[in-house]
Amino acid sequence: MRRFLLICVLLVCPFAGQAQGLPVDSRSGDVEVKEAMALPAPLRQALMVSAYDRSAPQREQIQKLIDFMLGEEGLALRYQEQPTYGLAESYARRRVNCLSFTLMFVALARASGMRVRVQASDVVLEAWTASDLVFRSAHVNAVVEGDFGSYVVDVGWRNVVAERSPRVINDRQAVALLHNNLAMEHLAHGDISGAHSEIDSALALDSRNAILWSNAGIVEQRGGRQDLAERMYLRALSLSSRNITALGNLVLLYEANGSQEKALQYKARLQRAQERDPFSQFIRAQALMKNGKEEDAIPLLRTAIRMLPEEPSFYRTLADAYHRQEQQEAADSTFDRALVLEAKMQSRRGIRNADAGHTLSP
Repeated sequence: MRRFLLICVLLVCPFAGQAQGLPVDSRSGDVEVKEAMALPAPLRQALMVSAYDRSAPQREQIQKLIDFMLGEEGLALRYQEQPTYGLAESYARRRVNCLSFTLMFVALARASGMRVRVQASDVVLEAWTASDLVFRSAHVNAVVEGDFGSYVVDVGWRNVVAERSPRVINDRQAVALLHNNLAMEHLAHGDISGAHSEIDSALALDSRNAILWSNAGIVEQRGGRQDLAERMYLRALSLSSRNITALGNLVLLYEANGSQEKALQYKARLQRAQERDPFSQFIRAQALMKNGKEEDAIPLLRTAIRMLPEEPSFYRTLADAYHRQEQQEAADSTFDRALVLEAKMQSRRGIRNADAGHTLSP
């Protein structure tokens, strides 16, 4: 049987969830969220020992807390993309990704008297393939709300960045994303049961997130429940009509079961959505280049750059395409731009990789 590359989102998805009998107990959910956001006693004690002047300007307080989390004399946290840990285990292992770092920062900042919440981004930072899945990573960070504006704190940045209008999510939604990551990690290891349990927990906390429904569809499809998978993908699209992961997975599902008319219908919708997505343009360009079609890839890469002009990987790939087309002057200038952007990003990175000496942003 043909294996399809289903597309899921890792923050690095009332059918089979609620409508199929998964009760949403608001009180138990609140207890779970409270426990997930609670500081372990040793970490709370470490924070008290590193107490700093709360009368200092807020920006200084925030930077002090970041230094405590990342510095060798503090927690010395290291970046590790997977697996995703909850707050207690992240502290015990000193390993975090963007999600676990953000949850820890929020908990520590609140214990320090700051007003802080989680902020989620829909921007796809990268895509990669593993275990017959195409992973598209989204991102989260923290926003501290002060008297004179707001500050965004990101695992990959050395400094605090001012943000006038951050888009925030509540704690239930943030913990739902934790369950989402765990579900997709179980799925990547072939653990359908574990993935099902985690994605159900995610949906019980946040049933309005299209990403969760799309990922739940993948779990059902991998478990052989095609009808339930279809209903979940459609549920995702009812919440976000241009959701690329749900559209792509529906196309694959319909092609697999012979529903060609539906496949064509959703493929048209998918193409329209991809036209607005820079990473879709980038991925298509990479596929064309693998087949020696650099001339067709170049316009897609230029489009991706117009949509996301600060992404150095776009420029590197475009420079490679120009080089293969023997447009050396364009290749050199484009490659130079990639180097400038990479240097700019590197100067802002502030957390070390768990397995290497260099710094890495999620």
